Amino acid sequence: MRWLGHSSFYLETPAGVRLVTDPYGPQVSPAAPVVTADVVTVSHEHFDHNYLNNIKGNPEVWRGLTPEGDWAKVNVTFKDVHAYTVPVYHDDAGGAKRGKNAIFVLEVGDLRLAHLGDLGHVLNDEQVHKIGRVDVLMIPVGGYFTIDAAQAWQVVEALKPRVVLPMHYLVPGMQGFPIAGVDEFTAGRANVRRFGEGKIDLRAESLPQETEVWVLAASQPRV
Repeated sequence: MRWLGHSSFYLETPAGVRLVTDPYGPQVSPAAPVVTADVVTVSHEHFDHNYLNNIKGNPEVWRGLTPEGDWAKVNVTFKDVHAYTVPVYHDDAGGAKRGKNAIFVLEVGDLRLAHLGDLGHVLNDEQVHKIGRVDVLMIPVGGYFTIDAAQAWQVVEALKPRVVLPMHYLVPGMQGFPIAGVDEFTAGRANVRRFGEGKIDLRAESLPQETEVWVLAASQPRV
């Protein structure tokens, strides 16, 4: 797996499926990557999460929302990837401010990953139950448009993932996003590892038993 920046990750499965989450374009950062994918997931239809122009390879696109802005109820399999969505909101007012958002749960073999998109509120018990066991959690932490650092920790405590991958926070080169950096999320925490640019190997048998936060440097792979 690689972090492509913002809420976008690149995952290659054992069967060779190349999956990209929530792609963004140059309106977010001039460093927006160009990658080839078989599958793209889109949590909601905002410009910083649904930019497909930089995705090559004629991928399948799994959209969490319908064109009308309602939840799409995805439940689909592509080779060794099974995905389903959990309906949530982009804000703490039942969608009145920013609409709806879809969490994507990805099952690849024994590994379960959850991409929270632009989650705007703390999860309730029903949503936690629908998400189920999480090995790897991709979670927004920058606030303003999404949950902030304190709320993100409440979500982490509810889901109890083995690895937390923070996303949707302020990084150099970002254009016009009034959001916080990752340090507000990691401050005072002992369970934080920082990785340089490049890929991480996610295997269920080698993940930590206790929750760790892995802060990734954005990568621009030629893939």
